[in-house]
Amino acid sequence: MKIIIFDVGNAACSIISSPNQYGLMVDCGSHSEKDNPVDLLNTKEIKEWLNLKNYITQNDRNYKLGLLHITHPDDDHVRNAKRIKEEFEPYLLQKREFEEFPDGDKINDDYKKHIDKKYRGTNPEKINWGFEVNKTFKIPMHILKSNDELNKKLRNNSSILRFIKYNGVRILFTGDLEKEGWDWLIDNNETFVNYLNEGLDILIAPHHGHKSGFPKPLFDVTGNVKVVIHSKGSEGNIEGTDVASQYSSYSNGITYKNLNDDNCYFGKVLTTRSNGHIFIEILDNDFKIYTVKASPNQPKVDC
Repeated sequence: MKIIIFDVGNAACSIISSPNQYGLMVDCGSHSEKDNPVDLLNTKEIKEWLNLKNYITQNDRNYKLGLLHITHPDDDHVRNAKRIKEEFEPYLLQKREFEEFPDGDKINDDYKKHIDKKYRGTNPEKINWGFEVNKTFKIPMHILKSNDELNKKLRNNSSILRFIKYNGVRILFTGDLEKEGWDWLIDNNETFVNYLNEGLDILIAPHHGHKSGFPKPLFDVTGNVKVVIHSKGSEGNIEGTDVASQYSSYSNGITYKNLNDDNCYFGKVLTTRSNGHIFIEILDNDFKIYTVKASPNQPKVDC
């Protein structure tokens, strides 16, 4: 199993090559000043490393992605929708329909046209991903709309989370869930808490690492994680970025290899802002991480 957390600036996009080699993309954001994930996925090096195979349905329809998971329809999570649909078409879509949102008319038009409105079918085939656990969790929309604390940031709190476990390694993708959303989910979803009680290895941090999404209730259940990944970096001191500094207190840290200088470094929090694209390879009860840059704030260690 392999994962790429793409460096798409202030946006979000990741891809998973499942144990059975089907592609699962989490969000499809992009940034005009960064490499487009579609372009990277079409390079020889990335193709060979991910080793994805197309999902072929029982009626011989052929899809490059098994599933596109949209955590929530903020522009920075969906703005690459047209290219994904046209060049990396998914078989399935995990999302909330844009009409559910009070401001649904303001949701990215390319996303609505090329993704959301195109996926309204029923009774899809079930993909055999090969994961040990592959679960999604979310707050029901009627609760989001009726709860005064949650609906202040309804789009972010509507995020659909994905928990994956394979070879003993546990990973959580969190979208942009805010603090109030974490409070509600931990207090009201016993199944979610039961999975978290096992602990967590890799946390893809909520809301790009912003303070407003810092998930203290999550860490109260899981304890420390091995590594936190998000999209912010040392620019956290710039007005408006509002990056949480607490993550390093809840991460034990890992050794990662920088592909540019072939050296190893130690980090508790990796960020696409400082580390570029982040590559994760899941092994037996362990994982390896490779980056295209080394953070200047992280020490060099023996490999």
